Amino acid sequence: KSIQPSHFEPALEAAMEAHLSDLEVIASSSSNDFDSILGAYDRAGSIYSKVGSVYGNYVSSLNTPDMQAVQTKMAPILSRHRSKCYNIPGLFEKIEMMHDIKDEMLEKGEWNAEQARLAERVYIGFVRMGAKLDEESKKEYADIQA
Repeated sequence: KSIQPSHFEPALEAAMEAHLSDLEVIASSSSNDFDSILGAYDRAGSIYSKVGSVYGNYVSSLNTPDMQAVQTKMAPILSRHRSKCYNIPGLFEKIEMMHDIKDEMLEKGEWNAEQARLAERVYIGFVRMGAKLDEESKKEYADIQA
């Protein structure tokens, strides 16, 4: 069987739900070590990544009216999902904590350069997506992105 444009909406919806669930588990976890936070963050959303890759390939190569309709419908939904991922209560605080200790952990030899770089990259991503903004500004930023 082949993939049809009508398959993308439910697949993306399920993938987004699973992705948010992955991130909520990190935010609510009592563990505060690298693997429980940044390792889990790096692995989060694997289904979303796979579905998103196929969707992106179809959007760029299958320019049919049906695919265009899916893209038009899903664009704001995908944008809102991205905003939600950066605004899960407690998640940024954990990311920021990892960022704040990265130099110390690297100096002590408890983290390698790749782990420190991941802490930096993830933290910057959150800041760029408005994680340090007040709640009203976060909503405004999400509206602009959508």
